[in-house]
Amino acid sequence: MAQTAMDSAFSTRVLNATLPVGTSASPGTALAVTGVGATAMKLKITSTASTAGSGGTDIGAQTGYASGGMSFANACAVSSAGSSVTMPATAAMTLTATSTLSIVSLEILDSGSGRVWFGNWTGQPIGVAIGNSFSAAVAAISAGGF
Repeated sequence: MAQTAMDSAFSTRVLNATLPVGTSASPGTALAVTGVGATAMKLKITSTASTAGSGGTDIGAQTGYASGGMSFANACAVSSAGSSVTMPATAAMTLTATSTLSIVSLEILDSGSGRVWFGNWTGQPIGVAIGNSFSAAVAAISAGGF
């Protein structure tokens, strides 16, 4: 399972949207203004470690994976009382290697391809030979749980 952390730019957006940094001590910029979009988020797989300040290197196009990530197909269960959100929701997300892969981290992207969350895969680097598949099983990714 991969446990994620928040991208530093997105963390700034959340802090500014939820703390009294705006006029008259109101919340500052709203997430709706600089939000994460209304279309499917994506799972990006990388060959180098992602950090809070910079993204990893996309593995590039593979069978079942377009450069820039795979779209989530289903909504995940919402967080309640600060609980983690686990992804994917109802079906594994799978790619088949068309080149030898060394998978290190993942990134959850908003609908505009902005990084929101990132994390390293447990046991990384994960080697995937040509013709073999890599899957993110249902609930294999956990975000939040502050």
